[in-house]
Amino acid sequence: MESIKIVVWDAVGNLLWGVRPWDEWSDHIKAHLRSEDADAIAHAPSFAQIFADYAVELCQVKSVDELAAEIDDADFLVLHKVHVPGDVLLRGRQLRLIQHLGLDYRGVPMEAARAMNVPVAATPLVNYQVVAEHTWALILNQLKQLPAQRVQIQQRAYFETWGTFPNIKPVCDLTLGLLGFGEIARPVARIARAFEMRVIYWDIVRFPELERQYGVEYVGWDEIFSRADVLSVHLALNDATHGIVGAREIGLMKPTALFVNTARGKLVDQAALIDALQQRRLGSAALDVFAEEPLPADDPLHALHEQLAANVMLTPHSAWQSPWTWVRDSHGIWFNVLRQLRGEAIHYLV
Repeated sequence: MESIKIVVWDAVGNLLWGVRPWDEWSDHIKAHLRSEDADAIAHAPSFAQIFADYAVELCQVKSVDELAAEIDDADFLVLHKVHVPGDVLLRGRQLRLIQHLGLDYRGVPMEAARAMNVPVAATPLVNYQVVAEHTWALILNQLKQLPAQRVQIQQRAYFETWGTFPNIKPVCDLTLGLLGFGEIARPVARIARAFEMRVIYWDIVRFPELERQYGVEYVGWDEIFSRADVLSVHLALNDATHGIVGAREIGLMKPTALFVNTARGKLVDQAALIDALQQRRLGSAALDVFAEEPLPADDPLHALHEQLAANVMLTPHSAWQSPWTWVRDSHGIWFNVLRQLRGEAIHYLV
């Protein structure tokens, strides 16, 4: 049996979520998986099952120093949302593959990898794609006033106004602001351009090449809030971004604007957002994430959600879609490692 060493550095924890042993899934998750696939156990193999023919030493590290201590004799380096210094990577003289989860592999020192002649693969996340889909579902739900139209039909209140409905907005007349331009924001931008919508973005890093590719405009921090008709949050949550959208930023927004958050609830001062909605200083909001989750039963957001005129839409952190998203993302990277071991073509080489 061949012995291999795999070093994993994952700032979020996605890499191994979908390859847990079946017995470690909660009963709720097992039921969900089975409800969507009767043969779920066979189609969700664990890490141990995937690498059953190999003796694997799996090392999970949490810092550059820990990586430096383990990389010298590593065969595989598997990464997600981290930055590897080039001099540390160069120590991995036995590396056969650098596998990154996600297409945004800016944390991989490509010059060092090429100098070592080590292939790098960047596997896209299903998770990111389905969150982008959900973002657009929320946007169109609000801009087209679908909840209110549903009520009008249910109440048979359309006879004098048939064929019209107030406050429906043509998407092409609006400006979409993307707070962050990572792997979820980019497909959101692509869809916006298909609708001929103006798209602006802010990110801590500017992406000139992506601006040309996606037809988006980079703007400053204050400007994205003041210009956007729809502001969609797509930042990672960390010490620097906790509460980054506060009362000041919300106060810069147009009173007709739609605020969308499918990223993390703690990026936003939720009390300030609620106050702006209650006082009608903000047009509407669509939220999939919250400061406390599950959302407390007595949270004032519920009252806003239940008042049709408040134009607030809530979903229960469901944008990521299903536990099968975890499984598919984890399998995307681990089966790539297996392909290398078997001498097969590696997917998503960069």
